[in-house]
Amino acid sequence: MAAKRVVIVGGGGTGDYAAFALRKKGFDGEVQIISADHNRPYDRPYLSKEFLRGEVELPKVFLHDEGDYAKEKIDLKLNQRVVGGSLSSRTLALEGGGEVSFDVLVLGLGGTPRWLPGVPHSDNVLTLRSLRDSQALRKAISESTRLLLIGAGFIGAEVAASARQLGKDVLMVEAAPVPLSRALGQEVGKLYASIHTGKGVDLRTGTTVQTWHQKGKRVAGVTLSDGRREEVDMVLLAAGIEPNLEIPKALGLPMEGGGVRVDEELKAAEGVYCAGDIAFHQHPVLGRAIRVEHWEVAKNQGRAIGAAIVNGDAPYTRLPYFWSDQYDVSLEYRGHASGDSRAVWRGDREGLTFSVFYFNNGLVDAVLSMNDKKTNELGGKLIESRRPVDEAALADTSVDLAGLIPTPA
Repeated sequence: MAAKRVVIVGGGGTGDYAAFALRKKGFDGEVQIISADHNRPYDRPYLSKEFLRGEVELPKVFLHDEGDYAKEKIDLKLNQRVVGGSLSSRTLALEGGGEVSFDVLVLGLGGTPRWLPGVPHSDNVLTLRSLRDSQALRKAISESTRLLLIGAGFIGAEVAASARQLGKDVLMVEAAPVPLSRALGQEVGKLYASIHTGKGVDLRTGTTVQTWHQKGKRVAGVTLSDGRREEVDMVLLAAGIEPNLEIPKALGLPMEGGGVRVDEELKAAEGVYCAGDIAFHQHPVLGRAIRVEHWEVAKNQGRAIGAAIVNGDAPYTRLPYFWSDQYDVSLEYRGHASGDSRAVWRGDREGLTFSVFYFNNGLVDAVLSMNDKKTNELGGKLIESRRPVDEAALADTSVDLAGLIPTPA
């Protein structure tokens, strides 16, 4: 194809995978990644698990060696922030002055940890998003005895599991009565809570922090909404993220669903693609628009965008997928549903080897599995088929799941 200039804003999974996919597919134009991060792109799932626990060291965390960017002629600009731009002039404005021009723009902007009202900006109150955050958290955990976690979502839970594996006391405070019930439903949420309490996490649900007690620049304890005073020596705020939407708004891109509205091909405007946390994507298989805040989605969408720029646009049909390892439990999720969807269980929930299928309008929209990889993969095929499935057969482990998947016409 004729040489063009592709500018990628964001050095996360979307940005890195898009850049290398462009080269792999034979793109010979200019490729530039502009990242506000201090570090070259890294594998984010390590940050709450193996890297945090000291089981892998820094070199393994990076997605590519430093020399790979020069070798592939990818111009990686670190520590640079885009603050605005114009679609009509095909330019981006950089913080501190200067402009960058583009023919094609890829936005993989990620999100910023949500800071809850009333939480003090103290030396030992941390969030986890970047490699620097993980390095600071790793050091803080090593120097602490009792960690307070605000939020029992996936990041909070993974850090709780890591801290327990490191022998630390963990107090986890969750405002909802059941963790993850909005995403996974009440029953799965209760089971998930019991996994953590069984490993010694002090989990308080339906609870918030009422008062923060500080000693100098550090939090020394909290009084909870149940009236109990708890001493802690560090705090991780894990209350989700806010998608970084300042640049899309400045460019006048369409906003919807808490993100940027993109079509089936992940395009927000002519020559402008968005992926990952910011993309409200019209999913061609599920038949509705969804926004998913998970690493695998950002990565795979980035790879698809790189291919589309070279080969031409095509609907992005891959189902959302994420995984989370906590203790000896491997959780996988395919598709997209909510905790309010009708749930059909299959397998041994006591033995933590099971899958849950989430139905909407008679069709399977998502499957969650614990230590049940094969069922999760087959569940993905059931979702893709968009055909009704017999719920009783699905729940019956004596029925071969593969036999329930319709053969393509």
